[in-house]
Amino acid sequence: MIGLDAASQHPLLSTAALIMLVYLTCLGGALAAQLAWRGHSAYWLTAFGALLFLVGTVWGRGYLSGGATFALAGGGVVAAIFGVALDLIVGPPFRATATE
Repeated sequence: MIGLDAASQHPLLSTAALIMLVYLTCLGGALAAQLAWRGHSAYWLTAFGALLFLVGTVWGRGYLSGGATFALAGGGVVAAIFGVALDLIVGPPFRATATE
């Protein structure tokens, strides 16, 4: 058995990988929404990107064509990365603390 042929030997391996991918995407989307709610408005784009990625990977496997699946999943990844980068570049305005 070759290491790259593990999916054919273990049919539940791809299902477990998809479950972990969906779990991590939901966790990242919830964290992004929490940060966006606290004032980092660029993270709304990241939360929207997580939603697009989930639609592309979960619904796309059985209901959408290959091109639509790739477009939704790829667009979600790009939106999530762009949202984080936008927050790192622009960020919320600096607020002085009460002790200063």
